[in-house]
Amino acid sequence: MKTSPFPSSGAFVIDKPEGLSSSQVVTRLKWGMINGKFAGKSLKIGHGGTLDPFATGVLVVLFGEATKLADCYLHSKKTYTGTIRLGTATDSGDLTGETTGKQQVPELSLAGWQALAEGFVAGPYLQTPPMHSAKKKDGIALYELARKGVEIEREAIQKEIHSFTLSNPKPDSLEFEVSCESGTYVRVLAEDLAKRAETLAHLSSLRRTASSDRSIRESLPLEEALRSLAPGPDSGTPSNFIPLHSLATHVPELRIPSGVSARIRQGQMEAIDGILHQASELGAKGRYLLVRDGASLVALLERVSSHQQYRLQRVFNSSDPHESSLP
Repeated sequence: MKTSPFPSSGAFVIDKPEGLSSSQVVTRLKWGMINGKFAGKSLKIGHGGTLDPFATGVLVVLFGEATKLADCYLHSKKTYTGTIRLGTATDSGDLTGETTGKQQVPELSLAGWQALAEGFVAGPYLQTPPMHSAKKKDGIALYELARKGVEIEREAIQKEIHSFTLSNPKPDSLEFEVSCESGTYVRVLAEDLAKRAETLAHLSSLRRTASSDRSIRESLPLEEALRSLAPGPDSGTPSNFIPLHSLATHVPELRIPSGVSARIRQGQMEAIDGILHQASELGAKGRYLLVRDGASLVALLERVSSHQQYRLQRVFNSSDPHESSLP
């Protein structure tokens, strides 16, 4: 079988539809790639951060060498918009769950609601993971326990809310935009906002508009993305494709000479120890550090302590020969 000329690494930014899990989107995209522009290639594929089935929006689907960047997207800032339904709670915290309670909604102005929202930004926010989540206890996902009617005590985790803006207040709903740390449960944030107003709430819609450096503006709906990958006379690059060298631009960088990058890829410990020492002196903030040789990704480092010490997490193979001709 003839090998496709399409690059073997990169990402597609998908606008995930409602009703599909993130894994289902990845599976459909994988088969679309194998049966289309990626015919004849072995394919490693994954995503950079789960969206609940009821949610829509940015899902960064990584393939080839780009899958080594999955943690950079998983542990990164996310931005969401949506609607909070006031006065009613559900067991899942969203519109897919069963109603568990109703409570009167206070007559607050937008300024009053916004003042409550600002409290999550101004100070520490301790968030308790919901029972309807994939978080595990003794190896068992909490949602599996929830389905059996079992509720266990969960430890609250401090989360950073970068911004939380409310709009279009109605007697039973609010619209919002929130920018938050990875791992933040937006449905719990909605419940906690309502709690501060002495009422109940759940999410009736949720849309992710950004995942670190990737935006909804770059995305294609799943079906459109699949059509763009189908075999045919048009061999152009789909508009939602991001080449490997353009990914994870939100991660701080360490630039090194090409001679060093070759030795790192060969596993030479002297060269690896050298970049780890340089990284410790760089003073970069954040969990990860990308090592680049020009535009080419060489390695991913992960901080292992608060004293700027790093470990080598991933090494990237040499750049895809097609990259230089891509936008």
